[in-house]
Amino acid sequence: MNYSYSLKDKQTPSLNYLEVLVKLLILCGLICFSLSLYNVALFTSGDDLYGYWILLIGWLGLLFFQLSWLANPLNLLALLLLSKKPVVSFILTLIAFLVASQTFMFSEIPTGLSQEKIYIQEFGLGFYLWYLANTLFLLAIAIEVFRKKA
Repeated sequence: MNYSYSLKDKQTPSLNYLEVLVKLLILCGLICFSLSLYNVALFTSGDDLYGYWILLIGWLGLLFFQLSWLANPLNLLALLLLSKKPVVSFILTLIAFLVASQTFMFSEIPTGLSQEKIYIQEFGLGFYLWYLANTLFLLAIAIEVFRKKA
């Protein structure tokens, strides 16, 4: 019987744990993202806005330099590229996280071409679940980059 172990043999189990952790973090991120769609994301001076509504019309914020919505396609692209280009995936998800953080800078939402605005009074559970999903994606992809480099 061969009882010798190489350094690589000792690292394999921990790398497998990291692989499972990455998958679990991504799954939790997807669950948080899905749940965010069905919860109030923003309590406003007008109607409260649910996550699904912000996902559908959030791209309009780009017209007013509100870039937070871009975190959604950036994270999707990062997740799709994760297995083939983990470093590019990490850069994309880091940008997505930073762009998502821009949400904290806004206190109002333009309603169109008129001067009328809706004021954000409070962030709701939907927002926090969405932001948590962004954080989990960033963490998972960072671990995956570390795992692939090790």
